[in-house]
This record gives sequence, structure tokens and C-alpha cells, in this order.
Amino acid sequence: VDDVILFCHPTVGDITAVKSILLLFGRASGLLVNYAKSSATLIQCAADDIAPAVNLLGCPLAEFPITYLGLPTWKAHLMNKVGRLAFVKAILSAIPIHQLLALAPPKKTIRALEKIQRGFLWAGRAEANGGHCHVNWQRVARPLPLGGLGVRDLGRTSLALRTRWLWFSRTDSTRAWAGLDLQFTAEERAFFFASTTMQLGNGTEALFWEDRWIGGRSVCEIAPLLYACIPKRRRKLRTVADGL
Repeated sequence: VDDVILFCHPTVGDITAVKSILLLFGRASGLLVNYAKSSATLIQCAADDIAPAVNLLGCPLAEFPITYLGLPTWKAHLMNKVGRLAFVKAILSAIPIHQLLALAPPKKTIRALEKIQRGFLWAGRAEANGGHCHVNWQRVARPLPLGGLGVRDLGRTSLALRTRWLWFSRTDSTRAWAGLDLQFTAEERAFFFASTTMQLGNGTEALFWEDRWIGGRSVCEIAPLLYACIPKRRRKLRTVADGL
């Protein structure tokens, strides 16, 4: 993803804070900033501030005015369908990734985003009716080996990205957000449990009430009425080692 623009004061404090935030975000998400491919533009900056700002940023300077998100040659009426398909896959599918990492969007939002992609691909504008669409969007969003065009399915992408947090919460305790009470939908948890298996060791990492440590099943599945009596905080904290 390379479509982010940040504004800050050209001071040591502000630049240091911004870089620290970007570093924490990279550690949490795995999306690291490539400063060699980034650029900085100083606006109304005093001459004495230029050298310290450049040294701290560690990226090349670009003179104002600048070009953001490429040249205007990507406009749909200047592109054939092959070019528009490449744009949908590289840009329109990438723009919502940061939001999908953190939020479970309503289906209405997913449909609205796909509507924009569909219109750009088939008609070269914001909307496309049935006469313009050569193939239904479910097929378009399939991988190439399965007969699709390789466009990212935003609904499944959102589910996979959110499930990724569940995986990291169990496998990497060094993440900056480790220990936070992250919220997941029932569908996301069900998908995670259906896609993973748990091998019980000393029981210090497995949750007694929620994890599937009893022959591939959890206490909440085996005894749902008992599970409902347990306070939420205890469900999230008590490990198998504690319970036994």
C-alpha cells in the first residue's frame, strides 16, 4: 500500500512522534514503511529547520507542487479493459485494506465498494448496469486458476485479515497490541476455529473455556449452559493450566 500522505510540523518532536507511530503500526500489522520509496515536501519551512527535518525523515525531498497517487492518465476513458482490470486489482482493491484490517465492515459497505470496482472495470465510470457486465462479480472475484479474473473478494479478504489477528494473538505475544480485548464476530471466531487445530502442551496458552482443547471441541460447545454462567472476564483469562 503506497497511498498514504501525512502532515506534520517540521520539528524534531513532531517528526520523531510520527516515525514512532509508523514503527508501532508496522510491528502490529506487518506493513512497514519503505522510506527509500517515500518522499517529503517541506511547505513554509524555515531554512534552519530543513537540515534537521531531512536527517530525521531519512527519505528524499520532493519540491512542491507534488503528484499524489500517480499521473492523471489512469482515468477510465483513456484505458482499455485490460488496463482497467489491472487498476482495479492494484489500486481499488488495495485502498480499503487498512480499514479491513481493523474493522468488520457491514455487507452494505462491501457491496458499495464492489459497485465502484464493477463500474470502473466494465463501464469505465462509477456505475455499470447489467448490460455492461460481461461476467457476474462472484466469478470475477475468483482466483485465476478457478476461472476468475483474480480480483480480490473484499468480503473474504476482510474475514481473512481479521482472522489473522486471532492467529497472531495466539502465536506472537510480542505484538504492540498483545493483551488488548480485541472484538471479533461469531463468524470470524467460527472460521478461525474451523481453520486451525490446537495441540495442548503445558496448558498455559490455551483458554480453558473457549479453546478447542478437548478432542477438538471446547467447553462452550460441550456444555453451553455451563459456559453461559461463567463471567466474560474469566472466560478470557483462565487457562487450561489454571483450570486443571
